[in-house]
Amino acid sequence: MIPVQLVTGFLGAGKTTYMNRLLEATDERLLVIVNELGSVNIDEQLIVKMDQEQIELSNGCICCSIQSDLSKTFYQLASKDTFDRIVIETTGVADPAPIIQTIYYDDYLRTRFKLTAILTVVDASQMDRELFIEGIHQIAYADVILMNKVDLVDDVTLEQAHERIKALNPTVRVIETVQTVGDYDLTENTFQLSRVDEQLLGQLTAGHTSVSSLRAVTLTTDVPLKRERVTQYVREVLMHYEDDVYRLKAIVRLDGEASKFVVQATNQLMGATFANEPSDDSRSVFVWIGKNLDRDALARGLQACEVNT
Repeated sequence: MIPVQLVTGFLGAGKTTYMNRLLEATDERLLVIVNELGSVNIDEQLIVKMDQEQIELSNGCICCSIQSDLSKTFYQLASKDTFDRIVIETTGVADPAPIIQTIYYDDYLRTRFKLTAILTVVDASQMDRELFIEGIHQIAYADVILMNKVDLVDDVTLEQAHERIKALNPTVRVIETVQTVGDYDLTENTFQLSRVDEQLLGQLTAGHTSVSSLRAVTLTTDVPLKRERVTQYVREVLMHYEDDVYRLKAIVRLDGEASKFVVQATNQLMGATFANEPSDDSRSVFVWIGKNLDRDALARGLQACEVNT
């Protein structure tokens, strides 16, 4: 049977960082399935390109119509022998339940694939934010949780984060990490469906809202951008929307630079770095995810970053 590892976690927790660690460390032949919210798959571009196969599913969460796409993908992969393991990195707003159903409730797929681990990455500095139903499911279905970014919180906040996770999933193994580095096996083999208490899960999600209240605004431009203007633009948007912006991922073509400039933000925290490899795309792509986002205003702000303005 082909092992399948699911990597999930809410927006900005550190899933892509984990994926790059896994790809760099493993000797296995991995097939990676990447899915992200937004019309342009930023994660697909941020994952390290190695000698691994990679499949990009269509836009959206792995649920509903995308669940059908995932099932078709598994049927196509069942007869292949060019990989040792499948790793699925979901969008940050995905519910893991449909993925489990895809494998467990199909007689043919269940004899050929085995879900070995659901690893959920949690941002220790963001546990006090509103927890959506999908985020609760990501924690509740996990058998391994990486409590990431523990270097950004004090002891009291860290303890509160542990308590909240244990309330959602009392038996889960929690590993504290920085940049997803910690004491665990990158290819855990620990998942058991029987440990998920569906009745408790229903009680936990009662009264919580769905991520359907979030939207992704994808903006692109073919004009080179000024670095200082991009930094100012991102900071101004984060300050204006405050808690309504949940995630930014951007790959930027800067004026006079050959390498990709990667900008990411979660809540009010922003980071930016140059990628190791040169960019083969002349576009800049920004994906904003949040509530009450004004697309036109975001587009005007991006346009102000262009060198010819």
